[in-house]
Amino acid sequence: MILEVEITKKLKEFTLEVAFTLEKSEAAESAVLGLMGSSGSGKSMSLKCIAGIARPDFGRIILDGRVLFDSTEGINLPPQERHIGYLFQSYALFPNMSVAENICCGLEVRELSAVDRHKELGELIQRFKLCGLENRYPRQLSGGQKQRVALARMLAARPRVLLLDEPFSALDWELKQELRLEMQAILEGYDGLALLVSHDKEEIEFLCGSYRRLEEGKFLGDEVLCKPM
Repeated sequence: MILEVEITKKLKEFTLEVAFTLEKSEAAESAVLGLMGSSGSGKSMSLKCIAGIARPDFGRIILDGRVLFDSTEGINLPPQERHIGYLFQSYALFPNMSVAENICCGLEVRELSAVDRHKELGELIQRFKLCGLENRYPRQLSGGQKQRVALARMLAARPRVLLLDEPFSALDWELKQELRLEMQAILEGYDGLALLVSHDKEEIEFLCGSYRRLEEGKFLGDEVLCKPM
């Protein structure tokens, strides 16, 4: 599996120019790339362009030979057709839906039978330690519980690429350490590609196979290898 990104987008403060290739092979120890940089450096915008939430001005985005975006050819697939999961900083749960209903939104894109949908919902509830919370609403959940629901909803759709945008930024230190370990287990068991945005070098080195520094819309230096997860 391979993700090829080469895009340009003019922003208010600078022009975003990002080009990289992320590949998952049998020999690869990790297919998690970190994007590290200060606030406003273009990290989140890069993810939004890949997900199809924002449109680059120029360039191409290709996933396993399938063109998701090509400015020259006029191709710009909508987010729901890209098979990409996006975990927002705020988790973006639907406030008027219960935990179970939020997760089912991810299952719906796969057009499962009612029996299979119920079975997979139960498996996700158990996997993400949400038993007993199925009927609660986001306002009744802690920060860690909200993150688990958002992850379950994202993985329910079985995306080929995970985009994780500062997933621990809203959490206190103790909970952050606990959820880092959970995220590590999720990424180790995931057979697709992942991009993790963070300004925290320790976090990047703990969860990623390699990382790039981004400042004012441009990469600084070469890709840096991290210790194996």
